[in-house]
Amino acid sequence: MAIVRKIVTEKLKWIDVTDPSADEMSALASEYNLNEHTVRDCLQPEHLPKYERDEINNVDFLILRFYSFTHQSHISTIQELTDKIAIFSTHDLLITIHKKETPFLEPLAKRYESVQRKISAPGLLSRIIWQALETYDDPANRITEQVDFYEKQVMLKQMDSDITEALYYIKRQAIVSHKVLTLMLEPINHIFIKSREEAPLLQDLKDQHLKMQTVYGQIVEEVNNLLNLSMSFAAQRTNEVMRILTVFSVFFMPLTFIVGVYGMNFLFMPELRQKWGYPAVLLLMLVVAGGIYFWFKKKKWL
Repeated sequence: MAIVRKIVTEKLKWIDVTDPSADEMSALASEYNLNEHTVRDCLQPEHLPKYERDEINNVDFLILRFYSFTHQSHISTIQELTDKIAIFSTHDLLITIHKKETPFLEPLAKRYESVQRKISAPGLLSRIIWQALETYDDPANRITEQVDFYEKQVMLKQMDSDITEALYYIKRQAIVSHKVLTLMLEPINHIFIKSREEAPLLQDLKDQHLKMQTVYGQIVEEVNNLLNLSMSFAAQRTNEVMRILTVFSVFFMPLTFIVGVYGMNFLFMPELRQKWGYPAVLLLMLVVAGGIYFWFKKKKWL
């Protein structure tokens, strides 16, 4: 059974509906001349932000998505991070429809229900969207703190698979939030406030949207930089290992060649029967190793 709250002021009638069934939505659509296609859209929980205009009945239809607070870190989809709210709007009517209780609507409802404030439908719509955008603020601060923590770990070269995985999920959450905020620009651009008193509401809304979009865009950029930096450090460690192995191989390749030649034990190798043969070979190996060492030092490879 749907939970319905009705607030009527001098300029506006606001109907807030929580968890309606298909039959209840059909009855609501019949009562207020709502388009059946938009009604169908508002019952789909996975729907992305959008704006539609029903020119026949002069009804604006908007879908918003607000950030759903969660303590889970391994979530990365729009449905996991956000919830939907559908809004039907006319010049004097506002209908908000959502599946779950929406925390930011309750203070607005109490505010306009108790004192009967004078506000138009576009004005209230601007406040609702502003509050929906505000739900992205705390998660952005939390993600920013996490990025700062992992940045320290990366710069201290304390990277491991857990940090890489955490950065991946942070990046996914920021990308999803930025995508939703980008899609919410269309509904915002279709709000028109005629009253001069309420005009600052729309400007505040656009400023809030720009702020959130900029913050999440910056988070994505910072995480990308951290991931690139971590990969650079990993490549640097690999190069250091390869450099050490190369140095060892360069030292021992000529020595191995010399040992291989004198290890063939042919009968007519003259050095094999000389008393000075063994120390001469050792001296030759020492000279070759010393020459390689001083060459590396000259090239500043050591």
